[in-house]
Amino acid sequence: MIVYYENMNGEKLNLLKAPFRTTKTDWFDADWSESSDGYEKTVTIDVFGKREEFQTNMEQLYRIIAVDAENDTYGKLYVNGAYLRCKVLKSAKEGWKGYVYSEVEITFQAPELVWVVEATRQFFPQLEETAASGIDFQYDYPFDFAGEKRGIAAWDVDHIIPSEYRMIIYGPCVNPKILINDYPYEFFVTLESREYLIIDSQRRTIRRYLTNGTVQNLFNQRAQKQTVFERIPSGLLNINWSGDYGFDLTLFLNRREPPW
Repeated sequence: MIVYYENMNGEKLNLLKAPFRTTKTDWFDADWSESSDGYEKTVTIDVFGKREEFQTNMEQLYRIIAVDAENDTYGKLYVNGAYLRCKVLKSAKEGWKGYVYSEVEITFQAPELVWVVEATRQFFPQLEETAASGIDFQYDYPFDFAGEKRGIAAWDVDHIIPSEYRMIIYGPCVNPKILINDYPYEFFVTLESREYLIIDSQRRTIRRYLTNGTVQNLFNQRAQKQTVFERIPSGLLNINWSGDYGFDLTLFLNRREPPW
């Protein structure tokens, strides 16, 4: 089991390894009710060490968990590969035993009770054609019975609901169009070599990143007949594109409790 908190600066606090060890928690509790006030998760940890070590450990604890609270932003609480966007609301010290041990109850506050598992696949350019299934004759004929295809892939997504996504399309390419189970994700843009396009369905943003560091908002360069922010279904995904370019696809698999 892997559990840690990561603040906005990338600093991590391992909650299952000395000198910080979780003794009580409710992070596996699920709740499907809606709350405008957000959700709270409580973790009780033991902090220990010899006098100077203990002081150092308590100071380290404070410096990591206080960053997001002081900056009014969110870090991530990771449990078994899933993360919850949250920040520390309060910490209470109990069971105080001099400068060698303390029981610390940490309350995390999350805007929504969503544990996220990120699943990413890379799809590389397919410049060589792959023979499609068809009739295989013993002798060659001057015409194609089976047909040949490129830009085809499959991905079996083990989840129970559709997912938000982030897609990165790499240049060079012109007007990239990706079909996922025949649903089009299409963008009217020309990407040069080393340029890329990032589509974020959660934030509803489409941005082009140029080689000189410029970032362009291409929200209006999307196909509008069908929304490109459509969540991607679970199960078997049949993916088709021209094969002339590559792209990365990250699915945000949301759940009410972390994986066991």
